[in-house]
Amino acid sequence: MTLAIAGVTAAAVIHGGVPGTAGPAPEVTAVQAGPTYVYKVHAPLGKAAQDLLKRGFDVLEQRDGEYLFVLGDQATGLKLKTDGFTSVIDEVLPAPQWEPPARKSQSLDAAALEETYYGGYRTINAQYAHLDAVSSQYPNLTSVVDYGDSWRKTQGSGGYDLRAICITKKNAGDCALSTSAPKPRFFVMGQLHAREITTGDVAYRWIDHLTQGYGTDAEVTALLDTTEVWVVPIANPDGVNIVQQGGNSPRYQRKNANTTHGASCSGTSASHVGIDLNRNTNSHWGGEGTSSNPCDQTFKGPSANSEVETRSLQALWRNLYKDRRGTGNTDAAPADTTGLVVSMHSYSNLVLFPWGWTTQYKTGNDAALRGMARDMAQLAGGWQYGQPGEVLYNAAGATDDWVYDDLGVASYVWEIGPGSGTCSGFLPAYSCQTSMFWPKVKSMLLYSAKKASNPYGGANQPGPCPKATNDGDVAIPDAGAAVTSTITIAGCTGNASATSQVEVHVKHTYRGDVVLDLVAPDGTAYRLKPSNNESADNIDTTYTADVSSEVRNGAWKLKAQDVYAADSGYIDTWSLTL
Repeated sequence: MTLAIAGVTAAAVIHGGVPGTAGPAPEVTAVQAGPTYVYKVHAPLGKAAQDLLKRGFDVLEQRDGEYLFVLGDQATGLKLKTDGFTSVIDEVLPAPQWEPPARKSQSLDAAALEETYYGGYRTINAQYAHLDAVSSQYPNLTSVVDYGDSWRKTQGSGGYDLRAICITKKNAGDCALSTSAPKPRFFVMGQLHAREITTGDVAYRWIDHLTQGYGTDAEVTALLDTTEVWVVPIANPDGVNIVQQGGNSPRYQRKNANTTHGASCSGTSASHVGIDLNRNTNSHWGGEGTSSNPCDQTFKGPSANSEVETRSLQALWRNLYKDRRGTGNTDAAPADTTGLVVSMHSYSNLVLFPWGWTTQYKTGNDAALRGMARDMAQLAGGWQYGQPGEVLYNAAGATDDWVYDDLGVASYVWEIGPGSGTCSGFLPAYSCQTSMFWPKVKSMLLYSAKKASNPYGGANQPGPCPKATNDGDVAIPDAGAAVTSTITIAGCTGNASATSQVEVHVKHTYRGDVVLDLVAPDGTAYRLKPSNNESADNIDTTYTADVSSEVRNGAWKLKAQDVYAADSGYIDTWSLTL
């Protein structure tokens, strides 16, 4: 089925198992000389930081107190000094050794699934073959969408389709390019900045976690029963093609591959062809944190929305989300707005939200956006969070600003990865994906996907589920391990209530010994009753629990533990009303 996306000349095609049709990607002539240095530059928040960006340096998304970091070669260090900045070399990156992937064509056969570079990162071929394999294996859960073409493909010089996947338990109306979809939508994308290779790998794993978990993982099953999850694993395929041609020394290409402006850029250090797709939108285009020099990494492009990749994403979002916000800087989207969009970047362990173009204004939905950012940062283990200008620097024309500005949809940027250590930087060892990044980001993704139904706290929530009861006896060992009794909720929609009711009947000869918790399907425990000095028998109480961040469907558990010796008992019966 082919569905036109307004404003984009290419069609959007929903399909499953159909290989991409873009022609062979050409050899890339850009070079990357070494050694490459990371300079630590004194640039406090405010004027100094914005001046550093304005001068066209490749400023990394990393801050250490009053210092920012700049990627470049020896000449970069001299230019920093000439421009009046104080800097020291923080790190020396090795010179690249040319070793491109063995396969460069975009023929998405079975072998393409195994095509990797730099220790295990999937090439574009592998990412796209993965989308086709998943849609073929899980037709009741997935639809693959071709939402446009990359710049090179529009020029007839190779290039790629722009591809997304919709994942949900498909019913009538699901995954359609329509703003009247029956389910809320969570959208996540990777590698808008090509060299940020962690983000493409996280997207790959997220797709597998959802499709493989449906029917076996209660949390995933409940999520996909109630929510559409959209994933764009590679938002800038032309740029990623340049990165992956470095093989075991990936190139530092950040931008797309548009050579119309700055075709003579050297390809060394920070002088690269292309337009920064995260500075190109018409949300305060050309403001702070952007460059007019075509070779700079933050080149904003010749005009707002000039790039086909930018326009294609915007058209896709406009087909997924209703416009719910006015045009003023402080206009709020209505409290019942649904949907949430995350653009994954690296690195610095940050959660960022609009406005990115300024700190003079806060959005009309700042309290809700800030609260969710705090939760995301805590789930990640203590990241920083805030508007970009509060924790990093201002940057105009970004996609997260555009999503909120144009549509009112909650939107975030995650900067994934530490600022130092073996797993830091744009090009961490592939082993870091399993050991560090995926375990952290998975919980953030699940949290964010659940929030898509009611991010601002005012969406009409469905009424309570029917009361469910488990009356099977479960012995509670004296001063022993915790035991559980399970109630499985199915056929309910949306999140649980902030006033969910847990009715508990426990037979016990000293109720003060007993600790009770309600355990949600995702494993989160909510304390109902601590141990105390109550010496009376039995527990016959109805507790109120705020579990509004949890989806209703799934396996809920009452956990009981006797923490002192000399008395015994059992769970007699319990009921749950969500």
